[in-house]
Amino acid sequence: MRVVCSWCRHEGRSGDLGEKAPFDDPAQTHAICARHLEQLLSTLPSPSCPAVDVLVVVHRRDLSLHDYLARTIALVRGVKVLVERRQYGGDRVRRGVSLPGCTLVRFKRRV
Repeated sequence: MRVVCSWCRHEGRSGDLGEKAPFDDPAQTHAICARHLEQLLSTLPSPSCPAVDVLVVVHRRDLSLHDYLARTIALVRGVKVLVERRQYGGDRVRRGVSLPGCTLVRFKRRV
């Protein structure tokens, strides 16, 4: 089966995401590409931090950056700074913008 991103198709792009089993079936099935998934996730509020618009996740090896950011933006409403707790390897990937020493994750605030 051919896998296509419906959102890309709606934009006039090919949306081709490859194939999946059964490989001898010429039919199409729909999924969402990484770009559109990122857009979708950015429109959702954070269930664990409903008052947070931007989460700054600092890599655990850079605690001085965490301390600096925590002091610098402590009074900025909607921004939270925390140290990465995940163990690298089998954990899920956090979606966001990677910067040196940290990752920014943007959420939509609940209305």
